[in-house]
Amino acid sequence: MSRRVVLGWVALVAVGLVAIGLWRPWDTVPNTVPNTVPGALREAVGPIESIPGVVGAEVRYDVLHHDAKDGDTAVAGLEVRLEEDLTPQEAGRAAGQVSALFTAAPVPGVELTRSIGIAAGQPDESGTAPAYPLSVRTLDNPDLDIAVTQAYELWQAGAARASDNSAETSTPDELLALADFAERRGFIAALATLDGTVRYEPGIPVVVDVALVRLAVEAAERDGVESAFSTGERGLMLHQADDRASTTAALEDWLETHAVAGDPVPYTLFSPGHDTLAEGWVGGVAPPEPEPHTLPLPDGTEAWPADAAAPACTGADLEPALSSPDAATGARYLSVRGRNVSDAPCAVDGVPELAFLNADGERQRDVTIVPTAPGVVAGRVVVPPGEAAIATLEWRAMSTANDPDVTTAVEVVAVPEADPERLVPRAPGLADQPPAEGEDAAAGGAPAPLDVLDGAEVRVGPWAQAVAGWS
Repeated sequence: MSRRVVLGWVALVAVGLVAIGLWRPWDTVPNTVPNTVPGALREAVGPIESIPGVVGAEVRYDVLHHDAKDGDTAVAGLEVRLEEDLTPQEAGRAAGQVSALFTAAPVPGVELTRSIGIAAGQPDESGTAPAYPLSVRTLDNPDLDIAVTQAYELWQAGAARASDNSAETSTPDELLALADFAERRGFIAALATLDGTVRYEPGIPVVVDVALVRLAVEAAERDGVESAFSTGERGLMLHQADDRASTTAALEDWLETHAVAGDPVPYTLFSPGHDTLAEGWVGGVAPPEPEPHTLPLPDGTEAWPADAAAPACTGADLEPALSSPDAATGARYLSVRGRNVSDAPCAVDGVPELAFLNADGERQRDVTIVPTAPGVVAGRVVVPPGEAAIATLEWRAMSTANDPDVTTAVEVVAVPEADPERLVPRAPGLADQPPAEGEDAAAGGAPAPLDVLDGAEVRVGPWAQAVAGWS
């Protein structure tokens, strides 16, 4: 995988971690009060504005937590506007210099998170806040130069709006042309039309697939289709303008007979109310059924001894714990670990039983548990004393905008007949918080609620040998 592809994927994840509250569109940021911004940050603005290609710069500083003894926790957001007629290389070079100056400005005694927003072009003033045709935001990202270079390339290749990891065009034809350009340049990017009728997301860290974009464009042109969404992970999703059976039948007929190159592509038809109306495979070509298999270990990893005499682990043998939640674009990850706290090997063979609880301790409704991947089955794993087995969880991101009833704890039954353990997901490195009622007092890090809501689908893997780096 090329350095550009890897860094593009890192940028996708980094953008998803930015605190939205830091962003202030260029023309709406008030002049910063001098005595509220540390001098080194304030003094960095002048040299930044002197960089060739920079139109102006402004810094915002907010103290999140004041601690006279151990130092403040704060965020500093730098907003920079570049000239719009720069070449991508000139823009990237300017962004790199901006990043170097801003990150080098010392702010001693403060736990500081820095973000940089780069904007260019004439803003659209029709909304509640100006929207720039080019806008890139990063959080402590040393590769801002690469992110801005890609954004300028997408913008100058025809995007009406562009960032380092996404772009929008006015028409489907322009979207196809931009997808072709992005594929040839090896970019990882989400693409869409401005009106949202056609959207594409890579889903996993792969270069833009112009064939999937073309499929979405062609599908969006069919009668009865309100919008088409294509993703490398979930295939083609079409929302119908109505839920009539005749509309569904016509679209199914087109999809089942439509030729598609490359790997099989699943499709789903949704009603205007997001109910599933039909599912299948484009062109009628489904992938072969996978052979049942256990989770393989990475090359070079020595498997634990398969002791046939080892007894099954009991609830007293396994101490369950949760990893820190992780995220990528559109996906969420977590793992359950079961550490053998006994003085002898014991065996696990199955999947932990899980329940997702809200703040009131109630179970989220209609959560579907499915295998982590097609064909993956549980295998007998003998866990040595002191070692930990791992079971991975994955789900699609869910909106919490109108549903604050998020998951605050996971109830885990590690093995059959074990007592359920209520575990709170936490994010180490954030400010410590008191443990919840009934939780181990040694638990550290801030609680990290999960967007596993009513109706979620969670992919859960079987117990497997834990390997360093797996999460």
